[in-house]
Amino acid sequence: MTNRALTRSDDAYGGEGAGGYNMEYPTVTIIIPMRNEEAFIASCLASLRAQRYQADRLEFLVMDGDSTDRSADIVTAIAGEDPRVRRIPNPGRTQAAGMNLGIAEAGGEIIVRADAHAVYGPDYVGACVRHLTAGEAENVGGLQRGTGTTYFSRAVAAAQNSAFGAGGAAYRLATAPCYTDTVWLGSWYKRTLVEIGGFNEWAVTNEDYEANCRLRARGGRILLDPSLESTYYVRGTLPLLWRQYFRYGLGKVRTWTLHPRSLKARQIIPPLFVLALLAAAALAALTPLPLRILGGTYLLAALLAALHTGIRRGVSLIPALLIIFPTMHLAWGLGFLWGLGRHGFPRRPTT
Repeated sequence: MTNRALTRSDDAYGGEGAGGYNMEYPTVTIIIPMRNEEAFIASCLASLRAQRYQADRLEFLVMDGDSTDRSADIVTAIAGEDPRVRRIPNPGRTQAAGMNLGIAEAGGEIIVRADAHAVYGPDYVGACVRHLTAGEAENVGGLQRGTGTTYFSRAVAAAQNSAFGAGGAAYRLATAPCYTDTVWLGSWYKRTLVEIGGFNEWAVTNEDYEANCRLRARGGRILLDPSLESTYYVRGTLPLLWRQYFRYGLGKVRTWTLHPRSLKARQIIPPLFVLALLAAAALAALTPLPLRILGGTYLLAALLAALHTGIRRGVSLIPALLIIFPTMHLAWGLGFLWGLGRHGFPRRPTT
């Protein structure tokens, strides 16, 4: 990996204008799974259509998972103005199902996955293409930079972007380019996705990590470039946050059953904490000491993390962080345990 490959340059894909390029732009299909995103899909598409990349080399496939709000109408209206945009029904509704349909429909040599809940900097696609065409990796992606539009969602973003909330995940915390186990979203040559069999629709919510497990098993490299500019709009209510993290925990178990070596030590902590908390609660009638020690230790850690995060992101967020941190950890841990109950432990070695 060269320094040139990891920095912007005047003749790199995604630079200003078309001058100075020494090779033809590869065709790119941007696939956007969507379901009920009326608040975000227009801004998402606007940012992607504004990419500093040769316009006629881009197409945008919005995979609509039976939206019940105005999302479909919004996309249809945009498609009427821009023939590069297509709305394609996704009866499977999940992101994995949408991606697989999009891969089959894609006319581009390169596929870039986009999230409808986000907006992207003007050089996002160009930077992904530059890394791929330079042969630096088989999958290129960036950080999930959370942001919020309300007091609560700003606190959620601060929690997700903190080490206490993210658990050390590189795709949230990395500050320099690195090879890693997964990235947010991703970009690939279409042939790479076809070769690994696309996305596993059973994996649910963890489908990106599961696909990356198969990619790495074939010797594929995954490059995380923090300079890829994007902004993800986080969940704005406590019930939505709980549901999201419960599904994350459940999805991790599904991936683990397929790839036993995929489970990280940091991912064991939330379910172990939940089990310990349940055991301490069960013993509380006999002795409240274990519950007090466990609960007190966690609350102290959450308070210190909230203070540290609040000082960096805004002290007014501290009260909300004291609710959000436990919600994330408990929901993820319970989702993981629920997944174990449904799917059991891994029974076969990873591929």
